[in-house]
Amino acid sequence: MNKTTMAALLGRPLSTIENTNYNLYLKIARDRLQQLTCLDLEEVTEDRVYSVRESFHSVFTDMFTGINSVTLNGTALEATDYTPMQWDRRKAEWFNSIVLDCLTTEDEITINADWGACTPGLQLLQAKLFDLIGKMNTGSGNVKSKKVEDFSITFNDNTVYDQFLLDNGALIAQYSICNVPQLTSGRVCRIR
Repeated sequence: MNKTTMAALLGRPLSTIENTNYNLYLKIARDRLQQLTCLDLEEVTEDRVYSVRESFHSVFTDMFTGINSVTLNGTALEATDYTPMQWDRRKAEWFNSIVLDCLTTEDEITINADWGACTPGLQLLQAKLFDLIGKMNTGSGNVKSKKVEDFSITFNDNTVYDQFLLDNGALIAQYSICNVPQLTSGRVCRIR
């Protein structure tokens, strides 16, 4: 992401410190986003190897935009042997799984794909994390509620990072594969 895009997503110009430390802050924000989503977001074309879940069709992967090849236990598969999916959708701008015929835990899938889809949602999350770099462990001190009669005030004591997680939980969940359990819903097949 370049500085112009970052400033547009932040809705403000970059500060002098952000401008000076741009690459470092961007790397920290990307690392944190990868940690939150359990994805490798590096944009690269390469082979990646994945384990499979016993008796399930879906193999969850990092995000990709296109597949160049898929091999099952070293044997190349035809494009008609698998389906790229984004969760349960076949048509999408990016994908995070492929669906094959029955697999066993001994099977090994190697996928050569264009990895690291940089979607607007991920860019927004990365920009927000970039903005938090200098504010990470401070309490916000923001007023959460106040009452005039019999005077009462409550402060929001969440750290800015905790508040970021609360504010952006739905967007993070859209991309995250952190909570994909070993056995998820889906069509179960008969063991070979």
